[in-house]
Amino acid sequence: MTDGDERLRLDYDQTAQLLRTLTDIRFKLIAFVPTIAAVSVGLFGKPRPAVELLAIGLLGLTATLGILVYELRNSQIYAAAAKRAEELERLLGFPSALGEGPGGLFSEHPPVTIRLVGVFPTTRLAGLGLVYGAALAGWTYLVSWGLLRAVDLGHARSVGLVIGAAVGALVAADVMRVH
Repeated sequence: MTDGDERLRLDYDQTAQLLRTLTDIRFKLIAFVPTIAAVSVGLFGKPRPAVELLAIGLLGLTATLGILVYELRNSQIYAAAAKRAEELERLLGFPSALGEGPGGLFSEHPPVTIRLVGVFPTTRLAGLGLVYGAALAGWTYLVSWGLLRAVDLGHARSVGLVIGAAVGALVAADVMRVH
C-alpha cells in the first residue's frame, strides 16, 4: 500500500467515525427530546397558573428549537461526510457488492422508495421532522395555553391545543422540505 493509499484509508476511517458519532448523537437526542416534551406536557398539562405554563413552555420551546437547529446543522455535516466517504470509496477502489461500478457502504445505499402511510418519505429528515414537530407542538401548546389563559380568553386550553398542533405540523413539514 502506498503512502497516498494509507492517507486515503486514514481519511476514510476518520470520515466513517465522524458519521458514526453524528448518528450516535442523533439517536440520543431523538430519544431524549420527545421523552422530555411528553413528560413535561403530561405533568404541566393540568390546569396551572398562566405564568407557570408560560415559563415551562418557553423554556422547553427554546431548548427544543436550539436542539433542532443543532440537529439540522449536523444533518448538513452528515451529508457532506457521507458524500466524502463515497468519493473515498471510489478512490480506494472498493468493489461493488452489486457487481458494477464503485462500491462500499456509502456508495451503495438504497434509494428512498418507502413512504410511511404513503406520504412521508423514509429519510433522516422526515424522521427528524416528525419527532421535533411533535415535541415543538407540545411546548407550543403549553405556551399558547398559558398566554391565552393570562389574557382570560375562553377555551384557552382548546385553542392552545389547535395552535400547538398547527405549529407541530408546520415544523414537521418544513424540516422534511429541507431534504
